[in-house]
Amino acid sequence: MELRHLRYFLAVADTGSFTRAAEASFVAQSALSQQIARLEAELETPLFTRTSRSVRLTPAGEVLVPLARRILLDVQVARDEIDALDGLRHGRLRLGLIQSEATSIDTVQVMGEFHQLYPGIGLAVTYQTSSAMVNAVVRGELDLAVIGLDASELPDGVGRRLLASDPLVGVVSRGHDVDEARPIDVAALVDLGQFIHFASGTGLRRHVDAAFDRAGVPRQSDFEVGQIGDMIRLAGLGVGVAIVPRSSMNKGEHASSASQVKVLSLRDDLAVHPVSVVFDPVHPSPSTRAFLELMTKHC
Repeated sequence: MELRHLRYFLAVADTGSFTRAAEASFVAQSALSQQIARLEAELETPLFTRTSRSVRLTPAGEVLVPLARRILLDVQVARDEIDALDGLRHGRLRLGLIQSEATSIDTVQVMGEFHQLYPGIGLAVTYQTSSAMVNAVVRGELDLAVIGLDASELPDGVGRRLLASDPLVGVVSRGHDVDEARPIDVAALVDLGQFIHFASGTGLRRHVDAAFDRAGVPRQSDFEVGQIGDMIRLAGLGVGVAIVPRSSMNKGEHASSASQVKVLSLRDDLAVHPVSVVFDPVHPSPSTRAFLELMTKHC
């Protein structure tokens, strides 16, 4: 069994298409199909069910997917460990990040310092929802990810370090007759106007939904945006009200918007946005360990 066979196999499994897998792997489709056929012959079982319209994994293929990912990851870790004997000089770190506005951790500063210390290590940065990035870490597609989920929301076997726990605050237009010095109930906040939700599937959205549940407020999602800065601006324009991490109000790029809103503490001690970094605790690469150390110093 050759490593390229496993890479081609995973490419087909991930794309659901021999054509797209060949394009992603930069090989001819006929060559990729031949290598998959050789792998199936070696394993003495079909890995895909092929029809004119679809390609699906067989039960054997389903079993092989996580094993193939682990084998390829172990090979990469072995290469990284050997390379690290002579210092972190080569390689690539695959990093997942939530929106910078959703965390008080300056991840850009950390990336800058990491590059200065290890200029030979390339950075491949992905911006996705917390749930998607956790799954990518589990599958070995990301080395580590900064997310906004609680430990209870993570699958078994995922390493986690808490970086910060940011209180959630209500944001309303300055035109509202509310006292910024007094905490407000979530129910009372929602009564002030239409609620502006953050994107579904994100850690922030989960924690806001949980605050709604504790307050007994129905979850309405008629108004949903994907940028925290947009939520603050819309609230300042009187479009509605929102709940965001307190640290997001301190971002320099939001200074003009912040002057147009009132920031209200919530009367809910559990309404926080935890920011953590997750990784594979069993096989962290040397570059992963180095980046974790830098992040910890910035907390």
